[in-house]
Amino acid sequence: MNTQTTEKIAPVQNIGLTDRIVRFFIGGALLAVGGLWSVEGGALPYSVAIVLLSIYPLMTTMMGWDPVYQMMGARSCRVEGDGNICGTFPFEVDNALGNRPIPNKSYDHSLSGSRHEKTHHQAA
Repeated sequence: MNTQTTEKIAPVQNIGLTDRIVRFFIGGALLAVGGLWSVEGGALPYSVAIVLLSIYPLMTTMMGWDPVYQMMGARSCRVEGDGNICGTFPFEVDNALGNRPIPNKSYDHSLSGSRHEKTHHQAA
């Protein structure tokens, strides 16, 4: 497979770090409420529905990609530049900590596929 084809079919994250954290807590809360409700003897169809609703925010958190955002052409992060750059979770955390990872390829925003420029603090 040539590089041009790889760049066209590579997945692109469209959810930023803050968005991921919010989705994680919303999904976790829904999962906990649904699970506790079923244990406490609540209505089973409702507790199952709540647990199923938790899947969407938790899966989008893990993947870093939201199909609804994709359809709308939206993203809660930047593709390049400073600040909240799209990428895998470790990449986004490393960027948020100020390490500024630089992707080796335009489509691979993962921490393992990145390099760091030496700063004045690292050189000394």
